[in-house]
This record gives sequence, C-alpha cells and structure tokens, in this order.
Amino acid sequence: MIIDETLRLYLPIVMLMRKAYKDVKLGNIDIPAGTELYLALAAVYHDTGVWGNDAHKFNPTRFKESRKHLASFIPYGLGPRFCVGQTLATVEMKTILAMIIRRYCLVVSSAYVHAPKLFISLEPQYGVQIVFTRTTL
Repeated sequence: MIIDETLRLYLPIVMLMRKAYKDVKLGNIDIPAGTELYLALAAVYHDTGVWGNDAHKFNPTRFKESRKHLASFIPYGLGPRFCVGQTLATVEMKTILAMIIRRYCLVVSSAYVHAPKLFISLEPQYGVQIVFTRTTL
C-alpha cells in the first residue's frame, strides 16, 4: 500500500500517449483514425472524484480496497502495452524498502524543500535530503 501510494503521488511517468489506428468511439466521443491521445496521469492520480478529498495527501490506506475503475491507477501501463518489468520492479522495491527500514530510521531533513518537477518523469527539483540513523538489531 505504501509503494502504491508513493507511485500514485510521485508517478514514474507523467503522461501516456496512444494513437487511434482506426475510428473508435470512446464513451460518447468519436475519435478518428490517426488521432493522438494524451493522458495526463498526474491529473487522474490527483482527481478528488476518484481518490477523495485527500487526493493530494499521502494515505496508503486508500489501497486497502479495490479501485472503482481499473484505469484509475496504472503506474506500469495497462493492457497489451503494460511494462513487462512490473513484477520485477515491485519485488525489487519491496526488498530494498524492507532492507532499509530494517536497519535505519529515516527522517526528512529540515533542509528539504518539497518541489516536484515534471520532466520526462517526475523528479525532485532540489534532490531529496533524508537523514538515515542506524538502528540497533
């Protein structure tokens, strides 16, 4: 739940692009062949209609229940063009996170300035200053 909420708030990709290769109807919208569609994932992931009034806050418990719409959270894509490395990436994230929190206490530095920047992916504009304190085992 923590990993999913982190991917929702700080998405690895900011936009999906698809091209209609034939005329299609999307809801009540006719989309002609050759049209390029851009989906701004940040808009979807921060939509209060989908995620609630606290959509801009870190709340991992929102992933306790299944989502109302399959495409409301797609950090690795969806359908035939999803990321083939999704399972490996998720296992690596869980393993690394478990190794870190087992040995360290993490605290955000008082010097940290929260300033996400949209580029090809979302990245911290001024870096992330985290103080690691070794815990005793």
